[in-house]
Amino acid sequence: MNILIFARAPRRGTVRLALEPLLGVDGAVRAHAALLVHAVNWARALGPDGLYIAYEPADAGPEMTALLGEGLISFPQVGEGIAGRFRHAVGRVFEDHAGPVLIAWPDLATLGPAHGEMALADLAKGADVVLGPVFDGGFYLLGLARPLPQLFSLAEQAWRSTSAVGLVLASALRESRPPLDVGVLRVERAIHRPADVRAALADPLLSPLLARALGRGRPAPPPP
Repeated sequence: MNILIFARAPRRGTVRLALEPLLGVDGAVRAHAALLVHAVNWARALGPDGLYIAYEPADAGPEMTALLGEGLISFPQVGEGIAGRFRHAVGRVFEDHAGPVLIAWPDLATLGPAHGEMALADLAKGADVVLGPVFDGGFYLLGLARPLPQLFSLAEQAWRSTSAVGLVLASALRESRPPLDVGVLRVERAIHRPADVRAALADPLLSPLLARALGRGRPAPPPP
């Protein structure tokens, strides 16, 4: 089993912009960096054969290594749009290993061992693909038993749509013969907006790393 994480370098004014009214510019950067570290710690705990980081922008390699540590196979994202970058990065992992592969986006404060274990269990039982949806659109986790390039030729906007799960399921049924076996994990809440931060901070099981980065223990800013 291998894990691929899509990551954007934590640079001021380029990440978590919707969180800036609550956390400030530097706070949004800290939250983004903490989510990245949390996702890598999650991946390492699963014990993958290979842990890959597909990062952007293309010159972010040194800072990603400084943040996430050694022992990772990292490379810049290449391709047009989300689908193009996805195909390139996943293809690179499958060039090295037969599978399965878990693909994660570091947006989830609640990302834990059960998410990876459930995805791997579905794949072991014969699922071709496993989807981990975010309730306001997109995915936090995908599991692939093998390369499935035909499945991810969705339009750019479909990847962020609240209908993303339905579109992938339709593609799995329409473009594959026989239809693919698809597993679906529970829907989760990503850290996209200030309300998501508040919800995460209300969770007593939130990791200390994320609790500090998201503001627990600091005075709440006044409402905008």
